[in-house]
Amino acid sequence: MPKYFFNLKARGETIPDLEGVELPDEHSAHRHAEAVARELMAHRELRTRAWRLDVRDNTGRRCFDLLFASVDDTVSHLPPEYRRSLEDLCAKTASFAETIGALRVTLLEVKATLARAEGALHLAAVNGVAVQ
Repeated sequence: MPKYFFNLKARGETIPDLEGVELPDEHSAHRHAEAVARELMAHRELRTRAWRLDVRDNTGRRCFDLLFASVDDTVSHLPPEYRRSLEDLCAKTASFAETIGALRVTLLEVKATLARAEGALHLAAVNGVAVQ
């Protein structure tokens, strides 16, 4: 049975799923991702709508990306066009947060490179991983 990994992308950071879950197929993985998203969103939908689950198989191939706003039942009363607008805004917010996070890492890498070029010691880490 294939194993799927549900990596959480929130506030410009990625929290990897190191264990994964064995599921029969990608459709089952999608249903599982929806359940996980709803559980993580419970009672804090406003703060988590722009979060995503990056779902990958055991080879690392990206299967799909699930935006929490797409399964947010608290906005089910909205007309479809408003809901689509909200989902689009949340997707853009998530993308912007990821871009800012990547920019921070790049700046740390540049600082580390400059420090090494000057013969100075420089140590930086992002999410527990050393920046080279």
